Amino acid sequence: MKSNFHALILAGGIGARLWPKSRINRPKQFLKLGGRRSLLSKTMERAKAIFHRDHIWVVCKPYQFEEVKRQLPQVKESNIIIEPVPKGTAAAVLLGSILIEGRNPGAVVSVFPSDHSISPVERFADIIRAGMEWARANNSVVIYGIRPDRPETAYGYIEAGSTVGQCSRWHCMEVTSFHEKPDPATAVAYFRSNRFLWNSGILSFSVAVIGQIISDESFEVWQPLIEVSDPAMDTGGEKMRRIYEALPDDAFDTAVLEKLARCLGKPKAERPVSLVVFPCDFEWYDLGVWESYYRMLPKDEAGNALSGMVKVVDSRGCLVLSEGNTFVGVIGLEDMVVVCVDDAVLVCPRKELARVRELVESLENGDYEAYL
Repeated sequence: MKSNFHALILAGGIGARLWPKSRINRPKQFLKLGGRRSLLSKTMERAKAIFHRDHIWVVCKPYQFEEVKRQLPQVKESNIIIEPVPKGTAAAVLLGSILIEGRNPGAVVSVFPSDHSISPVERFADIIRAGMEWARANNSVVIYGIRPDRPETAYGYIEAGSTVGQCSRWHCMEVTSFHEKPDPATAVAYFRSNRFLWNSGILSFSVAVIGQIISDESFEVWQPLIEVSDPAMDTGGEKMRRIYEALPDDAFDTAVLEKLARCLGKPKAERPVSLVVFPCDFEWYDLGVWESYYRMLPKDEAGNALSGMVKVVDSRGCLVLSEGNTFVGVIGLEDMVVVCVDDAVLVCPRKELARVRELVESLENGDYEAYL
């Protein structure tokens, strides 16, 4: 890998979409889901297949620092970036990138969520290398889109346009637009069109490009972060905390990428940077959503995915999971999710799983904070 190529692992989420398994004090990335190692450890293994260990960085919330150190002893403590206050992925990505650039001028960064299952690793590593080479040589943010193998309502989509080039053996395509999680009919249309890719959340860019983005007037809300690039700035100090606290609590996709996509209709001279996508065909699951567990688990003859002490009667297409000693019985359900974990139970239609986050947010007020 090029000497100034770096990985930034996002480990600061709370995993609201995977409630009640994932909680604030035991978020999904620290859990052993579907294996003997945590999702964070598996993400680290993928990064090590591409990057030197000194070029692997992790960004997390303050209260997650000790657990990150425990699970990733191979990461230098100085490479663990602590957010001054909890924020969304936009602030985390921008902060991490700027701090990496401060220590490694001219850095090219790949951002990895820590809740994915990906195989084979060799194919994944090959396309990430190609994407970083493209990002280094072009004024672009590179996104990695997954070729759908089915209509899917649980993921956001990228609409790909014409092919703009090739790096190694991988095609690079322009991004036309982003689309939110679709309804079932729209998901079928996306799947049949062959123009739409699942948005993996993995991306590569040179930090100089990020600097261009922040400097553009369309992104002025992020401009206070430019001060972080000053070597004299105390990143653990009160000034840094004030800057970070005032930033929006937005996702990187909506705050940066979708806004960039809206600039695509402008003349090239007026665009901050270009936005491209590398279509990927490795096996990929977002393990931050229950639908992925339904897809991954073996099914009975009625299409039910069952785990733990459970029994279903006259039911089809359900995910039923129970941990511990609680028996769960299900009768006459179709396309439902029933998850029993510790002191909480989730019951939800599979088509409504995107709303689990709403439920978690509703627990923040009132008498139910103990279940967060």
